[in-house]
Amino acid sequence: MPILNRYVWIILLSFCLASPLTLANARYDSQEPQTEAARPTPNEVLRNAQTIFIRSKSVYFKASTLENSLLQQDEFQQWGLVITREESDADLIIEVGRKVFTTSFIYSVIDPKNKRVVASGRVNSIGGTVEGKITSSFMKKLRSVRAMPVSNPARQPG
Repeated sequence: MPILNRYVWIILLSFCLASPLTLANARYDSQEPQTEAARPTPNEVLRNAQTIFIRSKSVYFKASTLENSLLQQDEFQQWGLVITREESDADLIIEVGRKVFTTSFIYSVIDPKNKRVVASGRVNSIGGTVEGKITSSFMKKLRSVRAMPVSNPARQPG
């Protein structure tokens, strides 16, 4: 009889331990935002984004300096892009960090809806400003996937 009790306890214990794991996996599967086929490509994310949030992960870099640099770009304004201070409103997150003991800064452009990196780059602070170099690199990526904005030509006197 004691052996039977031992087996019953082992079986009950195994069910108790396995149930939370099965339940956790079921929750994880149901939280999958989109199937792989339905996810937009990185170029589509960059092309369709309108709001951008900038996150600094370094004490050597201030988000406001990159905000200012991006807002000075004519194409940024013509494409109707805006900077937000509310991360939950962003279509893109630009995350900037600095490699330890170097002058290298790495940035990642993240699609917050799918938690995927859609673009990235590395710049060096020697020979220029970090925000200027990140702006240049990011705008180059945007130009490669977006149509050039149409500017209003000045009317010719007729």
